[in-house]
Amino acid sequence: MPSVSARRAEWGWLDLSWSPRRFTSEIVLGAEEPFYGIIHERPIVLEAIIILNALVYIVTSYANGFIASSSTWISKLGYIPAMLLVDPKTVYRIFTAMFTHADIFHIFFNMYFLYVFGRAVEKTLGHARFLALYLMSGVLAAIFHTVFIYLQNPADLAIPSVGASGAISGVLGAYMLLYPGTRLTACFFLFIFPLCFEMLAAYYILFWFAVQVLEGSIAFNSNIAFFAHAGGFLAGIALLPLVADRERLRILKRLSRSMRLFDIITFLSYQFERRGLSPGTKTVFLTLAGVLLAGTMFAYIYSASHQGLLAAYTVDWRLGPETGSGMAFVGIVDSHAYPILMASTPQTQLVMSLLSEYRLFYNPSLAGQKLVLTPPLARPVDVTLFATLYTRFTLHVEPRVIEAVFTPSGVLREAYIEAIVVGRGSAALIADVVLNALANPVPLLRLMSLISLVTVALSIYVVAYRDTEFVVTPE
Repeated sequence: MPSVSARRAEWGWLDLSWSPRRFTSEIVLGAEEPFYGIIHERPIVLEAIIILNALVYIVTSYANGFIASSSTWISKLGYIPAMLLVDPKTVYRIFTAMFTHADIFHIFFNMYFLYVFGRAVEKTLGHARFLALYLMSGVLAAIFHTVFIYLQNPADLAIPSVGASGAISGVLGAYMLLYPGTRLTACFFLFIFPLCFEMLAAYYILFWFAVQVLEGSIAFNSNIAFFAHAGGFLAGIALLPLVADRERLRILKRLSRSMRLFDIITFLSYQFERRGLSPGTKTVFLTLAGVLLAGTMFAYIYSASHQGLLAAYTVDWRLGPETGSGMAFVGIVDSHAYPILMASTPQTQLVMSLLSEYRLFYNPSLAGQKLVLTPPLARPVDVTLFATLYTRFTLHVEPRVIEAVFTPSGVLREAYIEAIVVGRGSAALIADVVLNALANPVPLLRLMSLISLVTVALSIYVVAYRDTEFVVTPE
């Protein structure tokens, strides 16, 4: 048995979430070194990625004492699916989000597991190929996230997502296919008593993948991007044939085989090189991937059968002594407009909800016109706002004047509001709302659904028929 690398005791579960808020009691201590000390190539790309993530976190969390990134930076650098759908030029946010993290635990666990699994993958692929796998897995993870969020809850399209989780999930996918037979050491706390055990990498990573698929399917309104993890994982497997260095793989297979005491016969017959994933591992993976394949097929059909518009607005507000600005989105489907407010500040929610109460986001009968509402037409209304994802409160609003200007198609172009807000203290509200962009998101959603579908299909093909080409240490 080859020597086992030093175990690194850390806290937490393998939770590569983009915005983690929960931890379980499992601890990953270390992984068996698949190279057995023969190849000592330094993983310089991996180290550079970790350093860059750390530097970005220092900048984004400085104002909060390095405990958590500020909401301002999250809004500036995070990936907002609705923004990409309405303005494809913001695709750069996928990459900035990969290097931005929500808090100290988020970056710590992401970088820890990137280090544990990424070293072997970079040594296997080479520096440039590893970087390509990492970045493309992150991009495909964001695409998966957008597609499934659109299916589950379109309101979440406005929530910024940050973190390297999708890209790291791709590294995990590649690791499982390359080194399914390496051993991981982990501990599970039963109350206060640690229970430590070893298991093959294929089983551990498959269990993690199953958690992402199952929880993503049932955990609506979660702040963890489960489908981004699952999509990145499949992307790492699907991309491996494109980035693998065949010569490196051939050498590593020979080295791995020659280090095993009883493999002299297989060394001569080359049977070892033709070993891949076990039938059980394949069955579990193909079952889970089949669930995602069905989901992406449904997403493609669903996006092709629904038409709509997506509008992005800038909201400048003054509420009492406070001033600020925010961004909000409005979906228009089947002549019905609804604001996407989950990620908005309470003040932005208040302004957009007030306009929604008067049905001013979309009105074809007022196309190209200006509307001015004053009491009694501008009647008092009660507006419900979200304090958090699960808590809400109601404010009584008494408008003084509401002005709205519409585009030739009847979409709200700009609005001006003066009102008195009663509840939690009365305050004067003044707000300007301006349309930034208006687009039909369906073509881009269809393209994303198709890309997701192809990625899942390729990962299934690679595991089912080509696993023996890539497995270095079989189960």
